[in-house]
Amino acid sequence: MFVYAIEPGARIGIFLAIAVAVLLALPTPLLAQVRGNFLDTQGDALDVIHDAALATPNAVTPVPFSNLFATAPGLEQQVRTSQWRVGLLAPLSYNSNAEEIPSGGTHTGETTPIGNVSWTAPIGNLPLRVTLGANGEMDRYFRAPSADLDKAGLSGRLQYVDPANDQAFSPYVAFGARWDYTSTFADQISARQDYNIGFNKRFNFDGNMQPVPIAPDTSAATVWSFGLTTFYQRRMRDPQLSSSAMFVIPSVSYAISRDWYASLAVEFLWRWYDVDSFGFSGRDDEVMPIGTLEYIIPATLLGGDRTAALFGRPALDFQLAYLNVSSTFPGVSYKQWNAGATLKMGWQL
Repeated sequence: MFVYAIEPGARIGIFLAIAVAVLLALPTPLLAQVRGNFLDTQGDALDVIHDAALATPNAVTPVPFSNLFATAPGLEQQVRTSQWRVGLLAPLSYNSNAEEIPSGGTHTGETTPIGNVSWTAPIGNLPLRVTLGANGEMDRYFRAPSADLDKAGLSGRLQYVDPANDQAFSPYVAFGARWDYTSTFADQISARQDYNIGFNKRFNFDGNMQPVPIAPDTSAATVWSFGLTTFYQRRMRDPQLSSSAMFVIPSVSYAISRDWYASLAVEFLWRWYDVDSFGFSGRDDEVMPIGTLEYIIPATLLGGDRTAALFGRPALDFQLAYLNVSSTFPGVSYKQWNAGATLKMGWQL
C-alpha cells in the first residue's frame, strides 16, 4: 500500500483543474439557453419597433393586415374582397447595447430592414377575416457584428371582425414561424413557432375628444384612438428553451394633420421558460415604451400621385424606444435605448 503526500499548492492546482473540467462540461446547454433568451428578447423588441412604425393612423401608405397594436389602421375592419399588400421598412438607428448584456454593451449604429407580403380575405358572409403573411429581415450592427442576424418568417391569423363596427371587441388566434440565420442567411441557428390567442379593442374620438359613432370605417372622423392588445403566447423553440408568455400592449395614436401622425405604446411582456436540463425554470419580464412621429412625404414632392404610388407612398417615421429586461437567468437582465428614423413604403396589389 502506497500513500502519496500532496503539497498544498498541488492540491489547489488539482482543485482548479477539476473546477475547469466541470465548467467546460456545462457551457453548451447554458450558452444555448442564454442565446435563446437573446433571440427572444431581441426579436420581441424589434417586432415592437417595426409594428409601431406600421401602426400610425396613416391612411395613405398600405401596411400589413396584422399588427401588435390595436390602433393600427384597419386592424379591426372587415374587407370586402381579398387583398394583397407588399411593404418595406428601411430603418437607420442608434442602439445603446447591441449585445444585450447587463453592462458595457456596444453603442452602435444599426439597420434592420424588413420586407413583408400579406394577404387577407373575408370568410364568406361570416364576421371573420383570415390573414396570411411572409417576411424577411436583416439585422446589422455596425460596431457589433457578433449580434448580426437574418430572419425569415411566416404567419397566419384568424380574427373576428364586426362588419358594422370597426371599434368592436376583436378576438383572434394566430400562428407564426420564424427561422434565424447567421449573416447573409448562411447557417440556420434556431427555429421557433408561436401560437397566440388574444384580442384587440379600440376607442376612437374626434378632435373634440367626442366618441366617434359606430360605423364600418371611422378612420376619416378619427383624430385620437386608444387601443388595447392582450394575448397569451406559447412559443416552441429549437434549440431550447420553449416558453409561455403574456403580452399587454396599450396604445394611443393621434392624427396631427394630413401629413403628420404620432403614436405612443407600451409593451408589457412576461415570459416563463420551460424547465431546463438542470431543473431550473426562469422568467423574463420586459417593459418597452415606444414613441413614433410620422411624416408622409407629399406626392407633390415626388412628382405626382402616380409617382408616389410607384414608390410605395413613402413616409418617414422617427422613433424613440427604451427596453428594460429583468430576468431570473444570470447575465440576461439588461437595458437598451433605440432611437432612429425609418423609411416606410407599401403597395396594394
